[in-house]
This record gives sequence, C-alpha cells and structure tokens, in this order.
Amino acid sequence: MKVQSAIDTTVLFLEFGQDSLKVLRGDTGLELPLERLENGRLAGACQERLITDLQEFLKQSGQNSRLRALCAVGARGVSFRRVMVPQSTREDLDRVLGLQIEREFPLPPDQLAWGYRKLDPGEQPKDLPVGHQAFLVVAVRKEIVEEYAGLLARSGISAVFTLSALARSCLWPQSSEACAALDIGRRQSELISFEQGVPVSARTIPWGGENITEAIQEKLGIGRDEAEKLKLRCDREHSSSDDVRPLIDQATSSAVESLARLVNTTRLSSRLVYVSGRSTRQMGIVNRLAKGLGCDVESIGTGVGADPGLSTAIEGLKRSSQPNGRGSLLILHLKDAKVGMNLAKPALRKLVTMTCVLLGACLLLPYAEALILKPSLSNKLAEVEASRGRLASIDREFDFLRFLKKNQPPYLEAIYLLANAAPQGTRFDSLTMNRRGEVSFRGNMKDSQQVLQFRSKLIDSGFFSSVVVEEQTPTPDRQKLVVRMTAQWKPTVDREKLKIGPTPDEIEKIKAAAKELGPGGAQMMPGAFPMAPGAFPLGRDMQVPPQGARSVVSPQAGTNSPSSQRPPVPTVIQERKP
Repeated sequence: MKVQSAIDTTVLFLEFGQDSLKVLRGDTGLELPLERLENGRLAGACQERLITDLQEFLKQSGQNSRLRALCAVGARGVSFRRVMVPQSTREDLDRVLGLQIEREFPLPPDQLAWGYRKLDPGEQPKDLPVGHQAFLVVAVRKEIVEEYAGLLARSGISAVFTLSALARSCLWPQSSEACAALDIGRRQSELISFEQGVPVSARTIPWGGENITEAIQEKLGIGRDEAEKLKLRCDREHSSSDDVRPLIDQATSSAVESLARLVNTTRLSSRLVYVSGRSTRQMGIVNRLAKGLGCDVESIGTGVGADPGLSTAIEGLKRSSQPNGRGSLLILHLKDAKVGMNLAKPALRKLVTMTCVLLGACLLLPYAEALILKPSLSNKLAEVEASRGRLASIDREFDFLRFLKKNQPPYLEAIYLLANAAPQGTRFDSLTMNRRGEVSFRGNMKDSQQVLQFRSKLIDSGFFSSVVVEEQTPTPDRQKLVVRMTAQWKPTVDREKLKIGPTPDEIEKIKAAAKELGPGGAQMMPGAFPMAPGAFPLGRDMQVPPQGARSVVSPQAGTNSPSSQRPPVPTVIQERKP
C-alpha cells in the first residue's frame, strides 16, 4: 500500500476489478488485492480485510464523516438493451421501464440492479414508432452490487455504482461510428462494443498481462518471477543487442495472437478498437494487436501511471465528475434500498441469527452424537478386541513371506527370458541353474545365425552378465545344430533395475491363444508366446531346488498315447553336489 499526500475532499473514486480494488481520493491512492470464490463472490476473510484497510485509509486521510463515492464495477454478468416505451411522465417512467425489463431480461426487476438513460437524437433507432421514446437499459444481478455496497457501507462509504467500461468511454472522442473498447487486466480483459455511440454488448475474455509472462516463461524455460523481470526490462530498454530479446518478441507475438483470436471469436464488427490497461505499454502490444485483428487500434489512458489507485476507469470517473465533463454516467440503482446506506443491518441480523443457531447446534451435537453412536462404537470395540489376537500370527506370516520374496532365486525370470529369446523351432534338451546364477543349457537350433541372434537377445535383456556358446555341433542329418551354452546372471542389485515380464497386451494374447488351443494349449514350443514371470507352473512337475543343489531340466520320455506327439514338457531333476 502506498499513500501519498492527503487531500481534504469528500469525493472518493473506486473500481472493483477481478483481482484488485483501486481507491483514489484526491492524490492519495490505495490498491488492495481481492480473493474470490468459484462463483465470483468475495471471500469472507477478504471482505473483513478490505473493511479494515479501507477504514485505516480513511483514518489516515483525516475523514470522520461518511464519504460519498463513485464506484465502477466490472462487466461480468452485465446486459444492455435498447427499449422503446410510449411517452410518459417521469413518475410513471420507472414503472413502464420495469414492465419492459421484465419482458426483455431473464430475471425480474426486483432481482436486478439496473439503470437507464434516454438516447440522444443521433442515437435513436430508425424504426422508433411515433409517440415513443428510446432508452438504454443496463442491468446486472442485484447481489453483485449489494455485496459491494454493503462492504463499503460498513467501511463508512456511501457509494453509487456504474460500469467500468462506460467510465472508460469518457477517455476517447465521442463518435457515432461503430467501435469497441478492450481493457487488458492482469488475468482477464473486458470488451465492450458500441454502435452509434451506444453500448450494445460487454463481455469478459480470459486473457491478461499474465499470458505474456507465461509465454516468455515457456519460451525461455525460466521461472515466473524471472520472466516478469525480463518482460518489464524489455519494455523499458529497447536495445536489440540482448540475446533473449528475439525470443521474448516471439513469445509476446504468440500471446497477442491468442488474444486477437479470442476477440475475433466475439464477431467483432467495428473497424476501430480502443485499448487500455497497463499492458498496452509493453513491447508494442498495440501494433501487434492491430495486425492480429486487422483493424485500427488506438491506446487510451497512456498518461495514467502505475501508482496505486490509478486506472483508466477511475480516470474516466474523474473526468465525468468535472464541470466540463462529457456528461453524467449511467448509474445502477438498487430499487429496494437506498444505495450504500443501512445495508449492513439486515446482513448483521442474519449473521447474528445464524451464529446463535450454530452455537446451539455445537452445544447439543456432542451429546446427541454420543447417544446415537454408542451401540455402533461398542460393537466396533468388541470386534477390535476379538481380532487383536490374530496380529501376532499375521506378523509371523508376513515376515516369512517377505523372507521368501527377498531370498528366492530368479529361476522363473531366467526361464522367461530364455523362452522369449528362443527362435522358432528351438528345442531345449537340458537346462541347469543354481543359486549362484550359473545357467547351462543344451538344445537344437536351425543354424548358426539363430544361435547368434539368441545370444544377442539374452545379452540385450540386461539380465545376464555373460553368455558363452560352448559348443555348436551339426546333427547327423545336417538339418540342425546341437548347441550348448552357458550364462551368468547379474547380481541382485543390478537385476532390480530391470523390468522383466510380458506387457498387458502380450498377456491377453497368451490367454486368447490358450483358449483357442484348448487343454493342450499350455504345452507349446518355446518362443511361441512370452511367459510372464511367476506364471511358470510350480508343483509336482517343477520344484525350486534347495540351496546347494542344481536343477537339471530334461524332456520327459514319450509314450504311445496321443499326447506323446506334443512337444516335450520339461521336468526338473534335483541333483545334490558331492
């Protein structure tokens, strides 16, 4: 908060933006951050902090009586209508406009904060019937204005409200041509369109100065604070010798192009756009925006500094209140209450009532909870006492399983890698493994090329530290090679980094193939389908040898039954070392 010299005046100018509240009294400025809920309303803690800071600001200014204030609010939820009503007296005008608003707007007049002004002769529609008069009506939900009015009333400020977009219109030359005004904020912007000098629509755009900072941050791969410093430095220093200046220009152009696309999506029909906000002074954003929109873009409010409490909307409020100003602004009225006065009393009564109800509920709830939940709690305690005896048994079983998992040799992983790396048509006659990681196997392969490919796959798996071809002997019919190989798997620390096992797609293929082949689908040639670790059958035909023993896998002898025609099923024979 920065407070300059105080001026003895009872006029206060305020602007409620999306992220901050700006206050100006004479030459003394104040800017306070706002915290909003998901529905756009101010958080309760934020309201109390704002009241405290505003009261402190008024106390420092030496003001004891209630201040009169002109307050500008954002365009969120604002609607514009041109209505034509018959000629009527001033006393009946509000009633006639209320009936027209009830027909034109989705909410009744008593739920809206609305205001109107009569259109000038140059602003009248061409199809105005004889004996009628045209008005511009602006409406917003009443609870938005009531929230601001109640907050200011509790701070000792009596305020009337208008739109920030209409206040900014006092800064550019009055014209009957179609134009638009874009105010760029920190995280969002406001766009208002004019036809024949009359506003026709206003909306918020989710783009602000932070988008430029984020674009620079993403382009250079730096932090947010450093990107903000670079943006401000390039704004002040226009030297082209900086190495990062081209990258910052590219990021800025990309961000402004996204803003131009958002503005174009609103079907902008005017050929002139007035741009305001602190970001308009940064790195040629006006020229880039004019190029992106394809129309003339003029910056307004460039003389407004960056001091607290100063903005283009507040500058427009000041000009409209001067004797030589353009004219009175359109004021939003709360029809059911005097604006800024006594709005805190109903809210206070409601708050006291809710506090009493909650206090009574807090006093009675513990007793009611104890009476209602006592049977259920007793049953749960009995179950806990009954199951406490099982904890020791569960701990012993868990320790045993953890010991097995930690000390089991990776026999299944080794078998899986051999089966997965074996080429089509390979037959293993014997397989020997021990707990020291020594693997020896003998089998038949088609040619030496398959032997080399098989060895390369085993080495590339990362599981084995060495794979050696001990023997390659052609069979008597010269159709295949009898191969004997040895391997050594890596230590446990190196194997833990590997991910060994089939993918989910491969597992589904194995299941589908097993269903198609029927009961004999599990007895397939090695290499036909990958085998998942842990899926190899352990039971009567496969046992993990104890420590000090080596496992020799040999084919079963064939029989005369039809199943003897299937590929041999390996059987583990345990042999004790002498």
